[in-house]
Amino acid sequence: MADAGRTARSASAALAEFSAGTLGRYIPETVSALMRQCLLDFLGNTAFAAVHADSTEAVRRGLLEFAGDAQGKITVVGETKTRPAGLAVLLNGTYAHSMDFDDTNFFGKLHPGVTVIPAALAVAEETHATGRALMEAIAIGYEIACRVGGSLGEATYARGFHPTPIGGLFGAVAAASRLLTLDGKTIDAAFGLAGSRASGSMQYMENGAWNKRLHSGFAAHDALMVTRLAKAGVTGAAQALEGRAGVLQGYSPEPDATKLTAKLGTYWAAAKTAIKPFPNCRLNHSAIEAAIEMRKRLAPVQQGRYEVRLDPTSYRLVGEDVPAKRAPQNIVDGQFSVYFQVAAALSTGRSDWGSYALLGDAEVEKLARRISAVCDDGLKAGHTILSGRLGDRSETIEIAEPMGEPGRPLGWDGVLAKFMGLAGPALGVDQATALAESVADIAEADDVAQVMALARRSA
Repeated sequence: MADAGRTARSASAALAEFSAGTLGRYIPETVSALMRQCLLDFLGNTAFAAVHADSTEAVRRGLLEFAGDAQGKITVVGETKTRPAGLAVLLNGTYAHSMDFDDTNFFGKLHPGVTVIPAALAVAEETHATGRALMEAIAIGYEIACRVGGSLGEATYARGFHPTPIGGLFGAVAAASRLLTLDGKTIDAAFGLAGSRASGSMQYMENGAWNKRLHSGFAAHDALMVTRLAKAGVTGAAQALEGRAGVLQGYSPEPDATKLTAKLGTYWAAAKTAIKPFPNCRLNHSAIEAAIEMRKRLAPVQQGRYEVRLDPTSYRLVGEDVPAKRAPQNIVDGQFSVYFQVAAALSTGRSDWGSYALLGDAEVEKLARRISAVCDDGLKAGHTILSGRLGDRSETIEIAEPMGEPGRPLGWDGVLAKFMGLAGPALGVDQATALAESVADIAEADDVAQVMALARRSA
């Protein structure tokens, strides 16, 4: 027990040393290849949201009023102007999460990319880092974010907190610190400072508010701030994660600090990252897949009755029988409604950003009322069973693992197709193609700033 205690007490410092000292050659190639896909996915999601997300205009206007319409050196993906680093990461992190189309990690119970990548890109562009250095920093950042999220566990949601800006903040600190070549002691200080900035309330679900979209921008911004403070010599709290008043105790009723460092460097939680095929909460995705298949088997679907069996966390987030999920009034409501998502997929055979035009549609709402959701304690997150009955006919479709998970990967070609569907309209097909080619060869890039120029919209 004493050994376990010493390990737990030194976990934050161990993660800091891992962030500073892990040589690139020890990052598995499978992880590196996945990180390239995640970077491409991030750029596509962010470029599209910068132009088309419903919250973008208000977010941009508010942040420019706060920070000033200043020119800087850092790219805001999908925009024309470069901005100061703090403003750029606020915008990039927020845009990237605005469609809920960004990558996820079931081990970490969070979205790692929308905090880690904006912070890493800002520092890499500012310091003219190589592409190889950027990708190593992203891999390390994902690993830290996922381990913190995994240590918090699903109970964090039950307590009312969003793991993405909590675990993601530490991953963003790790990535930014590595690109600044900070040593382990300094990164541990940055973690200590980050412990006082970690936050993210789930109360946004009460009215479909845009808080969630801002969470990732806030975290990426704060990562740059605390990293610079630590670099300047500001002391941060020790044991920021596992301490008795640390992040794990504060944000989870059932933390597991052993996941912070268990098999660190040999087991890569980052390798469990998934890339989404649909723009909504990941916990809807198996149900959507099943609904698209059900549409082929049971027609006319509008006359059927349906039951969706969900694991407890999924039921709590997307399946509760409450008005905001039964008849969502805005996009955030719809992103967290299995009733709307299944009804829309049954009706159209697809799930994409255009599906939200069906919010308030009388036929979709009528079909949603024919769907019941059941909490099944025997299912794990992502495992869904959809049953349908029409007269004397019945069908049952079970999806144990949603598309895009490591066991069912989209692969580079699938991610590229998604990217082009998003970045093509935002940047233009030729420029989007050039950006994708640059990301494919990112490890050979001498200067990330040259790559990021392709992520800006031409005037």
